[in-house]
Amino acid sequence: MKKVLDLLYAGPQGGNSWVRFASLIAGMFVGCLFILAAVPKILDPLSFAKIIFHYNVLPEFLVNLVAIYLPWLEFVCGVVIILIPRWRVATGLLIAGMLLVFTLGMGSVLARELDITCGCFSTSSAGEAISLINIVRNIGLLACVALVVWAHSGKRMQSAKPDSKE
Repeated sequence: MKKVLDLLYAGPQGGNSWVRFASLIAGMFVGCLFILAAVPKILDPLSFAKIIFHYNVLPEFLVNLVAIYLPWLEFVCGVVIILIPRWRVATGLLIAGMLLVFTLGMGSVLARELDITCGCFSTSSAGEAISLINIVRNIGLLACVALVVWAHSGKRMQSAKPDSKE
């Protein structure tokens, strides 16, 4: 069990154990949320495509592609940030990019005063309406991802240094 926990921690060597633990919890939290958010969209891409269409930010020819591929990207990123420590920085940056795009899309909807559902965790037309709470939630998730990237980028930098034992 200790080996499994050591593998999951895999943060900066010699770093603060509390930071490592907090980044592990943050990564698991964000990963689980992304997996939970992806499943309904994977199961019902048509309804998700309708939600994307109502945002009025993509050209029509991209709506179906995004509705099919985005949930799988969310799902894979959620799994990877939990299970593969070596890829946490890259996955965290991908998730941060998605969260920024989602937040900008929601901000656009709020600015245009559209009354549409979020599509975050459900493809139902009776789902969660977009509000400032969605944006605040995304900012909180971005903070979690930033912690994961920051805590794990130190180790990446250490392993990228050339060996000086020659």
